[in-house]
Amino acid sequence: MNVSYRNTYMIDTGKPAGGIRDLKNAGIQSLMLCISAWLWPPKEAYEDEPVKWGKKKTVFRRESPDTIKERYLNMIDACRENGIDVPILYAPRFSRKEDKPWLKDYITDMMLEGVGFCKRAGCRYLIICMPEKDNDYMGFYGKLAGKAREAGIGILLVNRAADLAGHLVRDDLCEPQAAAELVDKLNHAAGYQVFGFCLDVGTCNICGNDIQCFINTLGNRLKAVILRDNDGHNNTSQLPFTCTCGGGIATDWMGLIRGLRDIGFQGELIVDFMDTLAAFSPLIRPALFRLAREVGDYIKWQVEIENNLKKYEKFVLFGAGNMCRNYMKCYGKKYPPLFTCDNNPKIWGTTFEGLEVKSPESLKQLSKDCCVVICNIYYREIEAQLRELGIENIGYFNDEYMPSFYFDRIEREP
Repeated sequence: MNVSYRNTYMIDTGKPAGGIRDLKNAGIQSLMLCISAWLWPPKEAYEDEPVKWGKKKTVFRRESPDTIKERYLNMIDACRENGIDVPILYAPRFSRKEDKPWLKDYITDMMLEGVGFCKRAGCRYLIICMPEKDNDYMGFYGKLAGKAREAGIGILLVNRAADLAGHLVRDDLCEPQAAAELVDKLNHAAGYQVFGFCLDVGTCNICGNDIQCFINTLGNRLKAVILRDNDGHNNTSQLPFTCTCGGGIATDWMGLIRGLRDIGFQGELIVDFMDTLAAFSPLIRPALFRLAREVGDYIKWQVEIENNLKKYEKFVLFGAGNMCRNYMKCYGKKYPPLFTCDNNPKIWGTTFEGLEVKSPESLKQLSKDCCVVICNIYYREIEAQLRELGIENIGYFNDEYMPSFYFDRIEREP
């Protein structure tokens, strides 16, 4: 599973060197390139009046499409030279607020051209937002499929909340069954598997979707997930886990993680925190990059917990408490450990949840191919302890998003 980050406010496409340095310092190695404004319509399409952007009226800088594309490609080359991958491109999007007669055709052409851009840039996926269904939309998808096959890339549809007269409403792909059926229909018409789906978590929150149900309905059609937070009312892109009210979270992250575990998801995770970045001065934005990287790594770890357990032919647990108890409830029969150990000498030699409890010193007798899985919230301290004991094969377990829990907690005397 790969974790990428939306490039907006992270890298200046015209002068990428500083942004690339900050990304490397934060340990970020992959970007999603969002080009929703990559090719602003040609000069002859403009009216003389300024373009309204939010509450302001601005005259956009008119650059040729080739100039803008070249700038993006130069940025991608600079990223790759520094070990930063760009596997995903988000194509230009159409807004229902626009009433320009040429805009739909123009953006449709840009989606088709985006396939060639992906091939040249080495992307694996192109995410597209269709403006609306019309009588010829299957014909457009057919053209897109042909170009994608030649380029060797996948085309991902995405759910989004559309703006209709100032109100956010669901588009057709916000209904999970409709989304799954359209992907299947398009792949059947193409004659091969070229279409998939990208789930935008922020859109699910705005539209009140059951995220876990949505994911399970999509199944293996789901190839990418955009991780962004919002309050369920405003369509913003905030860093996951940061949109809270009264100490409670606004987005169903538990449903997301459980759903991705249900289907054994191995696709692309994309962290989009554009609005969080925009709220900070450019001087301190790089400080957020490391936090965002840790958030992305955390979600990946949570999704992959069961897949990681499958890697170990032999393992023991470190910890004989509440987390171990939850582990045995959820995975004890499917992935049984040899035993568990604990730092509390009072329980050495006893049995806990069907496991013998041993002292940490017993771990020295393990074979090199046996993994010690930390099953306790004090990960850093226990990892350091294991290193001192000469243990190198170390794993990690966490019970925050298990399918079921013990709600009563064990209390022991220290």
